[in-house]
Amino acid sequence: MSAAGALPVNGLVDEDSVVTLTGQVLDADGHTRGSGLVVKDGRVVEVLPYDESVKGWITPGFIDIHCHGGGGCSFPDEPTFEKIMTVINAHRQMGTTAMLASTVSLVDPLPAIRELVVACESGDLIGIHMEGPYISPHKCGAQNPEAVRNPDIDELRTWLEAGKGYIRSMTIAPEVEGATEAAKLLLDYGAIPSWGHTVSSGSRTREVIAETTAYAKQIGFNTLPQTATHLFNAMPGITHRAPGPVRELLAAARAGEVAVELVADTIHVDADLVSDVVRFVEPENPHGVVFVTDAMAGAGMPDGHYQLGGLDVDITDGVAVLAGTDTIAGGTARIAEELQRLVRGGFLSIEQVVRAGVGAPAAVLGIEGRAGVTLTFEPGVVLNAVVFTEGFEVAEVYREGQRLK
Repeated sequence: MSAAGALPVNGLVDEDSVVTLTGQVLDADGHTRGSGLVVKDGRVVEVLPYDESVKGWITPGFIDIHCHGGGGCSFPDEPTFEKIMTVINAHRQMGTTAMLASTVSLVDPLPAIRELVVACESGDLIGIHMEGPYISPHKCGAQNPEAVRNPDIDELRTWLEAGKGYIRSMTIAPEVEGATEAAKLLLDYGAIPSWGHTVSSGSRTREVIAETTAYAKQIGFNTLPQTATHLFNAMPGITHRAPGPVRELLAAARAGEVAVELVADTIHVDADLVSDVVRFVEPENPHGVVFVTDAMAGAGMPDGHYQLGGLDVDITDGVAVLAGTDTIAGGTARIAEELQRLVRGGFLSIEQVVRAGVGAPAAVLGIEGRAGVTLTFEPGVVLNAVVFTEGFEVAEVYREGQRLK
């Protein structure tokens, strides 16, 4: 690992200070690039040659495109800059160096949007994900049903204008009236629909995927035109006579028309199924599966009582549920903790998890060069990285040349 004291916590490398990080160096797609980095002034100056005897790993900082909170705070519930930074720092400490801030279904999301834009403008967030309110009232999950409604194009345009280009995605149920029109407006503003919180049939899901794909080509949209919000969760399961939206979203992901989110904490989705989805989609579309946290305020915090979108949430043994129910109410893990569970359990390789946690979300959003984002390590690159021990513990975290842990 790095030389002791070479990088002061929360400080840039001193002008004449050089540090060597050792570990198998992976790029954003999980490809090995060497066995160490030489860093000066917060930038890579050399990638050390591959040496199979070197233990541990160095990966790019993770990118979370679906996150509601952490550190005891929640983006939709406490959208002040101080609370927003509390959430961000709770995830940065475990190696997430870039993220979208997710809202939930709110009667009036404008106050949250305006505050989140401030954090986007400062470079602390890479954008905003609106999860609702245009979702199915039958699959609210941990969303406030009183805020759920059908798309209103004028209302949506107001939100997109307030977002100043930072609203990057929005969860919409494929079957709600006006879903396609809302998807097209999102694309016009450089954002994408994310299909979820739905009771849609397979045929309707297939239709909106095709319509969105066609419109994106028509307007020259240059990144992936749509995603799926936390596949399997808040949508009908597959049955042999009615495979529903899951089958269509998986088929579209394999075909390169969709990227599917998975809350890969082994709680929202069984670890074997996470592995199955990755192995099904990746051979045809390496960026077709994105690991997200769906984290709420309790991420990085002890069990207890929290809130999400004004709803009461209880966490017991690390599992968050709406108070008095068994409905899962967001995640409590961070991306690196998902990596630990999946890799230590033998479900996926570290290379596969890094691809789903860095390469895929970066490709979906087209965010190369943004603050907190490093896709490959080469001389001159600003350091956004996580140093893992041989046992997959997070030893060090760097963001924009600063050591955070």
